[in-house]
Amino acid sequence: MDAENTAPGAKGTDWTAEQVAIVVANYFLMLERERAGDKINKADLYRRLAPEVGRSEKSIEWKLRNVSAVLEELGIAWIPGLLPAHNYQDSLVQSVEVQLGLHPKILSDPVSVKPRFTSADGPVLVPPPPFLNSDPQDRPPALQRLLVEYDPAARDDFNRSLGRAGEAMVFKFEYDRLCQAGRSDLAKEMDWPADRGEDHRGYDIRSFEPDNGEERLLEIKTTNGHARTRFWLSRNQVQTAAQNPAAYRIRRVFHFQNGAEMFDIRPPLDGGLWLIPDKYVAVPR
Repeated sequence: MDAENTAPGAKGTDWTAEQVAIVVANYFLMLERERAGDKINKADLYRRLAPEVGRSEKSIEWKLRNVSAVLEELGIAWIPGLLPAHNYQDSLVQSVEVQLGLHPKILSDPVSVKPRFTSADGPVLVPPPPFLNSDPQDRPPALQRLLVEYDPAARDDFNRSLGRAGEAMVFKFEYDRLCQAGRSDLAKEMDWPADRGEDHRGYDIRSFEPDNGEERLLEIKTTNGHARTRFWLSRNQVQTAAQNPAAYRIRRVFHFQNGAEMFDIRPPLDGGLWLIPDKYVAVPR
């Protein structure tokens, strides 16, 4: 049977742009309700949308998870329970772009931002992601355009409530870790200069290793995106890392509101990061 003679939505056929648009629009309506504190019945949505778009409930769930994957790329917290699923078509990215224009509040976190954990123990410290064999800037054209329009690094950097919430979470994590290791003496020596507005130091939190008492200068970078979401570093932070290679760590916090995890990057920073010039200080001659 020719694809063009196959009924839209039949098993084995591609999703139409209209079908994708309907599902994406419903995702954003559901996300707004979830942000407002409403209880979401996802299974009910799948049942309601199935006859409307002519797709199975399972395929609708997968398409909604595709939306979560695009939001993850943009550093936006997604609907809990709809884990990001990648390999989506350009029409889905385009529909997400339309909905972001219609729902601009989705881009802004509330004044009070709290982490969400997948376990009762709080955030999880994990190894850094393995090296890629390709440039992380390689993305499908539609997604690249969206990342330029809604740059997650810029939004995270200007999002003071998210940044401070990430620092508070890490400070508590480090304090508890030292106390649990029987080093309450070191916990009492911890410092959070960024909380006092002392950004000139080039790091946010001073902590210690529980086994040997070595100092750790932690620069906290928090995102709702994934482990490879880009972030900004200031010249001062890069210089502080170079001047304190043994003590300095970038603590990258990711999936902050979707099961917070974090990992450390140690100097030399270009050994674990793609450092891409993004801004220049310009002075008239």
